[in-house]
Amino acid sequence: MQGLRAISIHHHHFPLETIGEFSISEAALEGTVNKLKQTFGIQEIMYLGTCNRIEFIFTLPHYVCPGFAFEFLKCVQPNVPDEVLRGIAGKVLRFNDEETVEHLFRVASGLDSMIVGEQEIITQLRKAYEVCENLKVTGDDLRLLIQAAIRVGKEVYTETNLSKKPVSIVSIAWNEFRKKQFPHQSRILCVGAGQIIRNFVKFLGENNYFNVHVVNRSLENAEQVARLAAGTASTLSDLTAQIPAADVLIVCTGSQEYIIQKEHLEMLVDGNSTEKMVIDLALPNNVHPDVLSLPNIDFVDMVSIQKSIHENIAFREESMEDGIRIVDRNKTEFKKMVQSRNVERAMRAIPETIKGIKQTAVEQVFKREIDGLNEETKALVLDIIQYMEKKYISVPMKMAKDVLLEEISKN
Repeated sequence: MQGLRAISIHHHHFPLETIGEFSISEAALEGTVNKLKQTFGIQEIMYLGTCNRIEFIFTLPHYVCPGFAFEFLKCVQPNVPDEVLRGIAGKVLRFNDEETVEHLFRVASGLDSMIVGEQEIITQLRKAYEVCENLKVTGDDLRLLIQAAIRVGKEVYTETNLSKKPVSIVSIAWNEFRKKQFPHQSRILCVGAGQIIRNFVKFLGENNYFNVHVVNRSLENAEQVARLAAGTASTLSDLTAQIPAADVLIVCTGSQEYIIQKEHLEMLVDGNSTEKMVIDLALPNNVHPDVLSLPNIDFVDMVSIQKSIHENIAFREESMEDGIRIVDRNKTEFKKMVQSRNVERAMRAIPETIKGIKQTAVEQVFKREIDGLNEETKALVLDIIQYMEKKYISVPMKMAKDVLLEEISKN
């Protein structure tokens, strides 16, 4: 595993603004990674950028020290003042050799994520590698490392409880909605068009809830969100007209005042004994607190959701030891695989050497004797030589490989 390096700028040590400074756009990526390769003599490199981490994984003969990290980051972002950059370079995480393998395995497993156990990192890691592979800046070493990391990540998610309970706002709200088992024809009114409402409407569409109406200040944004569930849309001025027909009301806007007033809630339940549901995903609340005193309304807000998030994160963290054990086991297996591969690389010349000896024997040393044989005997001799060639390649190589690996394991 010698030569594997990583430089990591992530949420454990830096604010998101600092991380964002080192984000590389798609348009600039090819130029940046090739510049890094040429400047520092890097053989292979890949870049992973998410909202809360920047990772550079590469191969280099010498260790990565704070001085190297400073020069490396200056090459990535030359506009940061040197005194600021030196402080950043002193705090970035630097990984060498086996540390790099463990780090990537933990990243892929969600053990180092801002939200423990989040699974999106596997997809992000795979796509990041594919992008750099297409730029032809990766090679065999990073290919094997990323393949192993993705495999370990999947194993951790499958065999532990690390990602079993949802910890996102939308996922928990969706689970609360599903518990009520509303019929698919239920009228669902969504207020707002931000990312949270967008994600919720996407869930609705994927689960065949198509009687969806979105209201928002911007009609264009409302229509974009509504299309995710083949729904309809209107502006916020239409809110009062839409509420009486709603079975479920989902609200999330950036307003600092109540969007859903007491009179809206009374319209929702007026003369109707069927149970309604109101989900308020805004902070501060968008729904008037009188919702708690009205009959036949099941109310979910960010207070209850955040309580569930904390409980589920605690549940996930209890499984971290299980994930760490899987990482450690796979790290050992990866080390053996790399050692075996290195032995095979070192012995790669043996087959060609044996073939050369055979060719010299047949075409020069014993050419006259072989040419003097009849065709049947000649064919038999050549078959014997071919058989011996294969055995002289495979058997000694296997024996030598076993001996070398045994010596390596002792050390």
